This record gives sequence, structure tokens and C-alpha cells, in this order.
Amino acid sequence: MKPHKFPSSQILLHNKLKSATVILSNQRDSVALFSSTPCSNTNHTQTETPYQSFSTDSPPVSTHQALLNSIQSSQWHFVKHLAPNLTPDLISSALLSLQKTPDLALQFVTHTGFKNLDIRTKCLALAVISRSPSPKPTLQLLKETLASGISTIKEVFDELAVARERLNAKSIILFDLLIRACCELKKGDDAFECFSMMKEKGVVPKIETCNAMLSLFLKLNRTQTAWVLYAEMFRLRINSTVYTFNIMINVLCKEGKLKKAKEFIGFMESLGVKPNVVTYNTIIHGYCWLGRVEGAQTILDAMKSKGLEPDSYTYGSLISGMCKEGRLDEASRMLEKMKEIGLLPNAVTYNTLINGYCNKGDLEKAFGYKDEMVGRGILPTVSTYNLLIHALFMEGKMDEADDMIKDMRDNGLVPDSITYNILINGFCRCGNAKKAFSLHDEMVCKGIQPTRVTYTSLIYVLGKRNRMKEADDLYEKTVCKGDG
Repeated sequence: MKPHKFPSSQILLHNKLKSATVILSNQRDSVALFSSTPCSNTNHTQTETPYQSFSTDSPPVSTHQALLNSIQSSQWHFVKHLAPNLTPDLISSALLSLQKTPDLALQFVTHTGFKNLDIRTKCLALAVISRSPSPKPTLQLLKETLASGISTIKEVFDELAVARERLNAKSIILFDLLIRACCELKKGDDAFECFSMMKEKGVVPKIETCNAMLSLFLKLNRTQTAWVLYAEMFRLRINSTVYTFNIMINVLCKEGKLKKAKEFIGFMESLGVKPNVVTYNTIIHGYCWLGRVEGAQTILDAMKSKGLEPDSYTYGSLISGMCKEGRLDEASRMLEKMKEIGLLPNAVTYNTLINGYCNKGDLEKAFGYKDEMVGRGILPTVSTYNLLIHALFMEGKMDEADDMIKDMRDNGLVPDSITYNILINGFCRCGNAKKAFSLHDEMVCKGIQPTRVTYTSLIYVLGKRNRMKEADDLYEKTVCKGDG
């Protein structure tokens, strides 16, 4: 009997299926594939396939173990491919399994798209990632969550609390980081609300977190809120550090309560906290800011009596205070004394002296300090040039002012709105309307918004040239735009 012959097409199909079976058998534990039916042979027991379904139109849906295997083997391109089909439950179960490997959890949510997760899953991810040695990734993701505005601060806090319970976590670092994220985003009210919600849960923030809040309220000039928070910290027995006291002394100085600021030094010492150079510098700056140099020097003497040496900031504040009082010769001597003891003045200190001598009309001395700072390797700032250009215009030295502008640009500095206002005002004062309006157009082209000062100068020059209709039109335009 002749052997039966299969058609060639059937033989070809049979060989292809046989080949595919071998490939699937060898790749059982890797990314897989084409079937929802488990493969088996005589050497292996039946194992779970990575996907429950597959279609050519959308990515397959992964099972928990298969997804975990892909994460642990860093198959991120594959995880990213699966992301659209991963359910919140599946992502959450994977995150729970990654508790001991927060770095993997971070990579997982990064590749699946953290911003696309619902708030509950996000907070679980944050809770897991917060176990990393570095707080930076968690802090950054918290800032992204808050900045999105999708959830209120209370919703975020509550979901973080739920996530913390799911992980049976004892640490309160998540709440501390949430407050820090609020502070970095300048969301003072949200930070305070978090503080209050922590109290309700019977936990208190670390002193570093409280300091971040106090510092924010100081920067926002919300001094009353800073005192409310400080009083609550005291009631909760959160021990203040020298940094805490320095912030509160700064608050008192901002409020103009210099006597109380001095008394605060005694208060902190009674609690066993030693004042440092920053403590005294803060009060010295407060006195000098109000032009009370004698009071500042009293604090300087007290500082030295404690064995603390003044630094560049100390001398900079005193020089500033002396310049405010018009005591320029004393300010210059203070600068020399500063240099004698090896302290290097910064650009701010030089600008203070330049401003003082410009106001006095002593341009030779002002330019001398500009040359000195350049000789010491301290680059003049935009403020340096603004002061000198303004002084030159006030003296009617237009050509020299133009040279300064050229020098400024040659040094890679870009004129700011103050520079343009000085220039426009200068040209308007000498009646050069064409040049003034040309500079106005230039600043607008560079994206610098003209201010009320700009338009006041332009209206002045139009009026001076009897171009009253144009002056009236520009005034109306300014009122309509509401330029500040």
C-alpha cells in the first residue's frame, strides 16, 4: 500500500504550529503571548500565562503575577505598553507587592503614567515610594498631585491616611512631606490645614516641617499666622531649634518690634538654645533696615561678647544702615575694616555704596566702587548698571549713559523693566520723544511689560512737545489696560 501523502500546504501549516509550540515552551516565563490557553509538557506543570486576553487592537490585560514578573525583570517597555489596560486594582495589588522595593514602585508608576492614576492609587503609590531612603521622589510626586488641582488637600490627606493604614505604616513621613510640598508650592493655607488634620489624628509634624511652615508665612508676610502656628507648636510641646527662634526673631523685626526681638534672645537662652551668628545678624539687619545704626552696633557688641565673630552679612547690614542715614564716610570705613579682617564684600554691599554715592552726586566715588568690585572678580549686576545709568541721566550725561548700556550688554546682562524705565524717563526729560518711544517698543518686543511709570514718562514728553491729543490717547489707553 502506498503511503498517504499530505498536501504541501498542510505540511507547511503543521511545521509552523510545531515551531510555534517549541518557542512558546521555551519562553513560558518571559513576556508572552499569543494565547489565553496555558501551555504544558511532560517536564513542566501548568503555569499561569501573563495575559488573560489578547487582541490585535489593544494591549492584553495582565494578571497580577505576570505584571509583577515584568516589573521585577525591568521590562518597562512592556509595562508601558500594558498601561492603558491596567485597572486600579491590578496596579494597587502590584504596589502592595513592591512595599520592600520602593525604587521599583517608583519606576512602575513612572512608566504607567503617574498623572493618569486615580487619587486613591496615587496615594498608595506615594505611600510605598515614601519608604525610599531619599524623600525627593515622593516630594516631587506630591507637588505634581497638588499642582494638578484635581483633588482638595483634604482628599489627598485622607487618601494618604488610608494608604498608610493599608501598609500598616508607623511613620508619619507622608504627612510631613505633604506639608513640605504645600510649602514649596507656597500653599500656606493648605499647609496649615494639613497641620490641623495631623493634630486630629493624634500625630504632630517634625520640627523641620514646622520650620518650613513658619518660613513660608514669614516670606508671605503673614506674620500673624506665623504666631498662631508657633503658639500651637509650643502647646503641643514641639521643641524649637535655633532655626525656629531665628525665624520668629525675623518675624518680630518685620513687625518693627525690635525690643521684643532682643528679648527673644533671652527667652531662647532660658530654654537651653544658644543664639548663633544668624540670630544676631537678623536683629542687626532689622535695626539697619529702619536706619537705626546705633541700635545695630549695640547688638554687634553683644554678639562679640558671646564670642561670635561678625561675618560679611553683619558688615553688609551695617554698611546699608549707614548709607540709609547718609553716613557714607563711615560706611566706606566699615568696608575697609571688613576687607582688613579678610571678609569679602559681595555685589549687594557694593551696590549699597554705589547707590549712596550716586544719591549724593559723587559719581567719581560711585564708579570707583564699580571698578573695585570688577577688580576683585565680582561681576556688576543689572542693579549696579541701573544705579549708574540713572545717575548719569540725572546729570545729563547722555553719551556716558549710552556707553554704560553698551558695557552692560557686552557683559551679557539683559536690561530689565527698571533699566527701560530709567532710559525712557531720561530721554523724556531731555525731550527726545522719538528715542523714548523707540525704547518703549523695544521693551514690548522683548516681552517686558511697561508699567505706569513708563507711561507717565511718555505722557510727560508728549505734553512737553504740545502733542496733547497723543498724550490724552495714551492716558486713556493706560487707564483701560490698568497698567501698574
